[in-house]
Amino acid sequence: MCSKIAGLSALSVLICLAMTSFGFGQAKVGPTPSPKGAAVYFIDLKNGATIPERYTIHFGLHGMGVAPAGTEKVNSGHHHLLIDTDLPPLDEPIPADPNHLHFGAGQTEAEVTLTPGDHTLQLLLGDKDHIPHNPPVMSERIMVHVTAAGQPATASAIPRHPSPPIAAHKVYPVHPAYPVHPAYPVHPAYPGYPGYPEHPAYPGYPVRSNWY
Repeated sequence: MCSKIAGLSALSVLICLAMTSFGFGQAKVGPTPSPKGAAVYFIDLKNGATIPERYTIHFGLHGMGVAPAGTEKVNSGHHHLLIDTDLPPLDEPIPADPNHLHFGAGQTEAEVTLTPGDHTLQLLLGDKDHIPHNPPVMSERIMVHVTAAGQPATASAIPRHPSPPIAAHKVYPVHPAYPVHPAYPVHPAYPGYPGYPEHPAYPGYPVRSNWY
C-alpha cells in the first residue's frame, strides 16, 4: 500500500504507516457477526473444580440461539469444546480432533471422559460453517482436576443443595384445634394418619385435615 513513498508529503506518509500498522495489528475473525452481549459459559462448572473421569458438561448461551451446523439462521451458532488446547485461528473452521469437540447437532450438553489429572476446558461458538463469530463468542478458559475411578470428586461450582430427608410424621399429643376442650383434652398420636377427622364429641366443629 505504501511502497511508493517517494513524492508523498510527510503527513501522507504518517497516515499511510498508521493505517498499515492498524491493519496488521487487528486479529482476523470470522465473517458471521455476533450480537452485542452474546456470551457462552459453563453452567455448572467453575475453575478449579474436581470432577470424575466421566462427567456431563452443560453449555450455557446468552444472547444467541443454538442451531445445528449448516443451518442459516441469524444470531445463532453451535457449541465446540476445547480440551487442553489454545484457541484456533478465529477466521478458519474450528478443527475436529480429540482436542476440539464439535456439537454440530445443536447439543447443549455432553458427557466427556478425561484422564486423571489436570485439564483445561473452553467453549467456543461456531457459525454454520464451524467458524467463530465476529467478535468471537467464547467462555473463559478454566482448569479442572479429574480424579481416578474410586476417588471422591468434589465437582463444581454452583452449589447444589440436596433436598432434606423426609421428616418423621409429626405427633400431636394435644390437638392444636382443641387445646382446652374438656371432652377431648389430649389428642391420640397419629404417626401415619394424614389428617384429623371431625371430633366425635364436637360434631359442629369442621373437619380439619393435613395438619402436617
